[in-house]
Amino acid sequence: MYNVLIADDEIEVREGLKLKVDWEGMGFAISGEAANGVEAEALLRAERFDLLITDMNMPVMDGVRLLDTCRSHNPSIQIIIITGYEDFQYARAGVRSQAMDYLLKPVTREDLRTALTKIKAELDKNRKVRDDSEMMQWRLSQYYKEMKERFLLDLVRGNRLPASSLPERIRLFHLESWQDHRVCFVAAGMRESSIQHTPKGRAPEQLHLPFEMVCHEIAQSYPGSIQVFHDAAHPGIMFFITLDGVQHEFTRKLAEDAASYLTMDVQVGLGLPVSGLERWKEGYIHSLLAWNLAERQKEQDRTPVTDHSPLLPEETNRTLHRCLIRGELDSFRSVIRKELAEAYQLSPSRLVRSLFQISLLMESAAADFMGYSQGREPHWISPEWVLWMETPEQAERLLMQWAQDFVDQQQVSEGGEATLIESAKRYIEENYMQELTLTSLAEQYNYHPTYFSEMFKEGAGISFIHYVTEVRMKHAVRLLKETTLTVWDIAELAGFSSPGYFSSKFKKMFNISPSEFRLSQSEKIEHDDPKK
Repeated sequence: MYNVLIADDEIEVREGLKLKVDWEGMGFAISGEAANGVEAEALLRAERFDLLITDMNMPVMDGVRLLDTCRSHNPSIQIIIITGYEDFQYARAGVRSQAMDYLLKPVTREDLRTALTKIKAELDKNRKVRDDSEMMQWRLSQYYKEMKERFLLDLVRGNRLPASSLPERIRLFHLESWQDHRVCFVAAGMRESSIQHTPKGRAPEQLHLPFEMVCHEIAQSYPGSIQVFHDAAHPGIMFFITLDGVQHEFTRKLAEDAASYLTMDVQVGLGLPVSGLERWKEGYIHSLLAWNLAERQKEQDRTPVTDHSPLLPEETNRTLHRCLIRGELDSFRSVIRKELAEAYQLSPSRLVRSLFQISLLMESAAADFMGYSQGREPHWISPEWVLWMETPEQAERLLMQWAQDFVDQQQVSEGGEATLIESAKRYIEENYMQELTLTSLAEQYNYHPTYFSEMFKEGAGISFIHYVTEVRMKHAVRLLKETTLTVWDIAELAGFSSPGYFSSKFKKMFNISPSEFRLSQSEKIEHDDPKK
């Protein structure tokens, strides 16, 4: 319903207007009445009206002065003037004030119905434009948030991002000031006790979305101090990057709000404070380790856990990752046996922490390589098992079983190459907006670029560069259809290096320019729209 304000000093005229048409049936609701311009102005200040119907010759403040002030309060309001023949000059003044229509007294039913029909069409058109604009802004904001979370996840996982695109992405996501700040990573999720006591008939995973919404809402109350993201490899856990010094107040508020809104306890793990983007992976892993270790503290203890264990060397991580995806289980066993034995010599707790770190690495490899980032999770990695390991031999058997399961699940057709290509294609699909090079992708999967190029072409049926172009073009076509963004913006959002290159590739693929394609889609919609 569109809200209507009627302003006329004659009550008979106001009542007569109400009775002349079926206002509700035409989509209008008379929400206010005024006997003069002063009363009308007060209502316009206090409420939102879509249509003003006003007499031009009123006491105290006439219609001319009312129209002058009306536009300042509500520039988009529609206006109908009613006036007597002798006051026609007032109507002309109203037209100069951008009145939509004017009606001569006595107002007939047909004249009023015709004017309202025209007004309704204009209001509907304006509402559609506004709704389309809001929808596009919402889509772009969601797209932006999704891109930012992916970028943060790449940073904390230590994925090799192209050096040339890093400064641009940092600027795009307003992270310039975060590069040198000392930050603390926070991992937060439901405690096991909360999951066990979920309301009857409600699965624990049904609490994930409400918890995520609460986390985002609380993070927004700390503008400029907190970044928030989630990792699909760890469902039910939310991650925060906080400026050092904010984490304790933030985690206390998070626990209070979760208990208040969701009646659940929150388990919190704090990473050691780190400085510099290159150390974010370290802070992220420490927070995950701390979150897992928090499960062992007493039920009544709600103090966030901070992990201080040294991390596995990066070279060891790369070696284990390479052994996993290549199925080199003997080499994998040799590396973990050495790491576990050294950790156990220091202390039993260090053994548990090393086991956690290796299991996290395997979990990350599963998410990246086997598609668990799309909502599935590796059922064979169960962190609570880690807590029961007391000797290096037990830990080794557990990890080797997981490694064997990993290799078994990637054995497709003649080998694991088909799964690797699917993983690479999935990575391209998720990161098409960033700079993608064959070398960087080959390094991520620990292959030589030349060999990886041949393997990709054989598995995908087309070359790496052609596949990337097709994926980007698919998303560009979607943006051309669904938004009114400029070709320049679409080229950037789809990951093309320049608008000129995008237009050239588009015309080569579709024999038509992007602008002509958008116009053809618009004409197609109009042609397919059934006649009223």
